[in-house]
Amino acid sequence: MSKSFRALGLVGLFFVGAWYSGGGARTLPIDGSSELVAAPLAYGNLCVYFVYGPDAVSGAKVLTLQEALERELAVVHETGTVNTLAVENRSPDYELFIQSGDIVKGGRQDRVAAVDMLVPPGSGNVPLPAHCVEQGRWTGRGAEDAKVFKNSNAFAAGKELKYANASGQQSAVWQTVSENQSKLRANVAANVTENASPSSFQLTLEAPAVKSKVAEYEVALKAAGSARGDIVGVVFVVNGQITGAEVYGSNTLFRKAWPKLLSAAAVEAVAERAGQATNQPPTARAIEHFLARGGESEPVGIRSSVNENASRGHGPASVMYGNVVSLASQRELYSSRNAATSVNLQTEGRSPVAQAEGQLVQTDGLPVAGVTFDPVGLPNSDGTAQPRGTDNERASGRVQTNRPNLQPAPPLNADGNRLSSSRAENRSTLMVESRDPARQNAVIHRSYIKK
Repeated sequence: MSKSFRALGLVGLFFVGAWYSGGGARTLPIDGSSELVAAPLAYGNLCVYFVYGPDAVSGAKVLTLQEALERELAVVHETGTVNTLAVENRSPDYELFIQSGDIVKGGRQDRVAAVDMLVPPGSGNVPLPAHCVEQGRWTGRGAEDAKVFKNSNAFAAGKELKYANASGQQSAVWQTVSENQSKLRANVAANVTENASPSSFQLTLEAPAVKSKVAEYEVALKAAGSARGDIVGVVFVVNGQITGAEVYGSNTLFRKAWPKLLSAAAVEAVAERAGQATNQPPTARAIEHFLARGGESEPVGIRSSVNENASRGHGPASVMYGNVVSLASQRELYSSRNAATSVNLQTEGRSPVAQAEGQLVQTDGLPVAGVTFDPVGLPNSDGTAQPRGTDNERASGRVQTNRPNLQPAPPLNADGNRLSSSRAENRSTLMVESRDPARQNAVIHRSYIKK
């Protein structure tokens, strides 16, 4: 195993069913049991394996985005730019943890956080890279404030959506949202898009029929996540197949994240339920192998032809699809941003550096390369100017030339994210790891997304 995995202090995976009963949860027999994994805890077509270990980060005063918004200790501002929001930690003594996959509701469009962030107290406005999980709307919705996002009670559901979000593919995010809505509509036998914004994934998750099905899984499994004080992560299995894992630097942070993680896993289970009997869950060795191998990179495709200048020292490091590479610092990325316009990723007068969909980068705290910053007038490859408008307006051909009530984006503090993130990808898994240099480079969070 890698040093970073050992740094989490993980001593293995263990079965929690012995400490939890009721609610319809059940244990399943598992072949190849070991001292690390005895059996999964299951409900319906969803199985969970808990990750155990001592805290690598102790005594930290950290709020999740949901907690901070509910307590009015954080504000997420709309910037008028689809793929960049601004987050402000107003707490005088708590750090703010934002996890890639956190959905924020409101603004001009519902968004999903694209990267992990740890924002210090009294941060000022910090750039929050995001993807849109709603198409078509670019004004306030009902009584919601179009300038801010008031809650974050949902999480990206489904490995395809998580992968698209983590790898910077806005068009794939829209596509997987639509596919998930169709699957949910079929499996709950109800219209899940009959609302104020049919394209909104957040509002689909709030549909009564979806919430009712998800609640069944939550009743059966939620208490298990609080059964012991040394649970620091969880591996999810849907229909007998591993879909991903989330591991944290402390039990405290895991407990804060667990309800949203479970809800998202239940949404995926409902969407993917095909009616047949659930497949045999993975063996203990398969789970261990997944965690051990998930952080290893290997070539999974051909080298990208974009960003040729980077290898000559003219910009961020060139991208090798499937291998870990590095980009410039966050300060460099945002140095050309002003209060009213988006960043112009040009080098020496060349066209903006863009990452083709499906490519992989090490972010070092940056927005994922390849997300679109809603540029205004940036040149196309043929030298012509791009039309003005939001990402989804351009994608759909409905370009909006006169945006209503457009306000300048708040000034941004590009140094506000404490985390340094890296990622590795192989043929089966994308792993994203976030460390805090201020805590001896401790791993704060690891996300494993099965492909």
